[in-house]
Amino acid sequence: MVLITSILLLVVVTILALAMFHGVGLEYRIAGNNMDKQRSLQAAESAQEYGEQWLVQNAPEDYGAAEVWGIPCAAANFTGATAPIMCSNTLETTLSGSNLGPVPWGGASASLGVSYNPGGDLTQSSTGGQNTVAQLPVVYLARLGYDYGTANSLDFTIDAWSYGGSSSTVSVVESVYRITYISSCGSCP
Repeated sequence: MVLITSILLLVVVTILALAMFHGVGLEYRIAGNNMDKQRSLQAAESAQEYGEQWLVQNAPEDYGAAEVWGIPCAAANFTGATAPIMCSNTLETTLSGSNLGPVPWGGASASLGVSYNPGGDLTQSSTGGQNTVAQLPVVYLARLGYDYGTANSLDFTIDAWSYGGSSSTVSVVESVYRITYISSCGSCP
């Protein structure tokens, strides 16, 4: 009787140990996926912040010039581009009726937006590793137009996206940025 009880107890302990090892492996995979998701999100947010800084540094000082700033963009505009391009059409209208699927947007031959490598610290690699992404982050800037809630203001969109360490993890972020122009006062001292 003691032998049967001992064997049953040994079987139960073995099953518990196997279940515990399976749970640990699952937790490692979940942690790896979470880390990859965070990597893609941080890279996309970095590209978004770069787009906002570029916008502030390169916006025309004159409100009239800013009203018409930008070109109608297509994927061909970004071929070989090393700095952001101000587009007069939003990403949504550029993609309307065409490639609304997964990123990279714009087609197989060219992508909408400009690649961004913060400080040259990221490496593009499909095998993963520290400071690697499957594809460099991309930023797309567009002029939305007048901000009717604030006088002398224009709104801009900054869209950015980035892959994580694998091509199956991607994060997309978007912000609306307002630039307000101060009217010049001809009669001020």
